[in-house]
Amino acid sequence: MNKADADQATDEHAQASAWLVRLRSGDASAEEKQAFEAWCEGNPQTAHLLRDTWTSLRSAAAELAEEERANAHAWRGAAKRQAAHPLRPGRRAFVGFALAAGASWLALKPPLQLWPALGDFASDWRTGTGEQRRVVLSERVAIEMNTQTRMNRLSMQGAMHGVEVVAGEAEIVAAAPSAGAAGPMRTVAVVAGKGRMQAQVARFDIKRVGDQVCVTCVSGTVAFEHPRRRMTLQSQQQIIYDDRDVHAATNVDPSVITSWRRGVLVFNGVPLAQVVEEINRYRPGKIILRNLALGDNRIQAQFPIAKLDDVVDMLGKLYGAHITQLPGNIVLLS
Repeated sequence: MNKADADQATDEHAQASAWLVRLRSGDASAEEKQAFEAWCEGNPQTAHLLRDTWTSLRSAAAELAEEERANAHAWRGAAKRQAAHPLRPGRRAFVGFALAAGASWLALKPPLQLWPALGDFASDWRTGTGEQRRVVLSERVAIEMNTQTRMNRLSMQGAMHGVEVVAGEAEIVAAAPSAGAAGPMRTVAVVAGKGRMQAQVARFDIKRVGDQVCVTCVSGTVAFEHPRRRMTLQSQQQIIYDDRDVHAATNVDPSVITSWRRGVLVFNGVPLAQVVEEINRYRPGKIILRNLALGDNRIQAQFPIAKLDDVVDMLGKLYGAHITQLPGNIVLLS
């Protein structure tokens, strides 16, 4: 398969996922259903491939059958509305199977990560796309959770707070005790992957994406431990690590790292591909960059988190990229 064919296949699969998301929302209009019928006619190979891929989910569809029968009156109404625009047998089977089997599968593995998987809800604290949340551990220890973040409370012995950052980003603030405070000062310990951070009075940011973790000390000091290295992070120092290795500490501008706390994303000479990945953490839906050369362009800019849709349009005009809007807030940049 050449590059053009590969790009077309990626485009078709993204559109298929977007259509499925829209149909499962329950809000699809009659015009959108007709448009989906037309799409199936124009992309028969992709429709057939997806149907074959989902064959293994027939057992899930059977489990849902009982629930579907309980809601039969709703389906009867839908059937009457569809009668005016009947699907051809092949397309009817594809749509019916996608709607039946899709619910269980999409809950376990959302297409394009458009919504949280069921496992995400097992965390003690979590935030959705674009959501931020404050967690107070004590009168002097608080955590600011950024978008798409999951954390668990850890049981610790002695005078210590324990938290695990499973995914996403959080800023931990351990303030100095107030004058005349009684009792020992409790240490806060944060675990992320193979790393462990401890601090008594400090402000630090932890970002975990996949198996890579970035720790930035904004103020105070943070004790860092990893199977490969131990050190103390000073103010304005940052360290990046994964399960296998730890990179050397570097000096950074903390205001850039914590700009999300001010409602702004700051990029200093960052490739567009990385910018798109970061925007996808805050914006509902998905931006898919289909032009690899376009992704190599470096950006120096600040974007308001509340206006990321405007940013997409700006990027298209700035780099002459073609923008394709799909259902489910999916955007193709090519």
